[in-house]
Amino acid sequence: MDGTVNNTDQVPEEDVVARARYYSPANIFKVERPPIPQMAFVDARDQAMAPDAPTGWISLDIGAEIGLDEPATTPLMLARYARIAPGETLKGSFRASGEFYFVITGDGRASKDGEAFDWQAGDVFSLPGGGETRLDGGGADAVLLLVTNEPELAFHSLEAPAPNAAPTQAVRYPMAEILAEMDRVRSDQSADPNASGRALHLTSERKGNADAAHPSIKLAMNTLDPHSVQRPHRHNSVALTLPIEADNVYSVIEGNRLDWHQFALMITPPAELHEHHNEGDTPMLSLVIQDGGLYFRCRTIGFSFD
Repeated sequence: MDGTVNNTDQVPEEDVVARARYYSPANIFKVERPPIPQMAFVDARDQAMAPDAPTGWISLDIGAEIGLDEPATTPLMLARYARIAPGETLKGSFRASGEFYFVITGDGRASKDGEAFDWQAGDVFSLPGGGETRLDGGGADAVLLLVTNEPELAFHSLEAPAPNAAPTQAVRYPMAEILAEMDRVRSDQSADPNASGRALHLTSERKGNADAAHPSIKLAMNTLDPHSVQRPHRHNSVALTLPIEADNVYSVIEGNRLDWHQFALMITPPAELHEHHNEGDTPMLSLVIQDGGLYFRCRTIGFSFD
């Protein structure tokens, strides 16, 4: 620097000092915030899957309820149902660095940033954040679940990256391949006494590491045998669970029963002790979406059995 000052950019020193605020609680770690609810979005699912539902997005927004100024389903994630009538197109532009979809019904085509691919019922797929997303419906009504990290970017007052600079790539996980991979590791996971359940993490190569599909969000497909109980456990990340096959399945969260409803997204709050029960005659199958990436990076995942 040459010591010169650009007066057009100079802020009066008294204004800079006047911005200061001081906060001195007796316990700086005791921060009161509204709790994350134990809940299932049954009404929103019914709205998305109604026979006469129009093409559009249905936001699962409880941001105000949990003390946020922006739309949110959890402090770092926002979920939506997408309904696409046959042959119609649904577009969206999201302030997010990654988009994650599960196809509940129907088929169609996704297009973004020069890449396009077909999807069908049962598929999981991701798209980079930023820019415009285009979903073209096929020959029947389509319903999808979308989860993004929009609240995370809003918290930092960040804009979405350009798609070619986003940490998430376009990746499709066909259900047939997911189930085949789950069968391949079934015996190993069943024999592990420290297993929290049988799960398959859905990852992709990101900067040379195949450890996550996104820096913050982790995806896993979980299963539970008929007439069995998943061992009680807790973790610091919020879990969004989409029941795919869930005949007579329920969770017990801190002693409260929460029944599963097929395709109705559920919230398991952070750090709360929970277990899953399958009292039906068929295996449970669910997609779990968590903000666990941040906790793993900070070494604060807080997983434990109780």
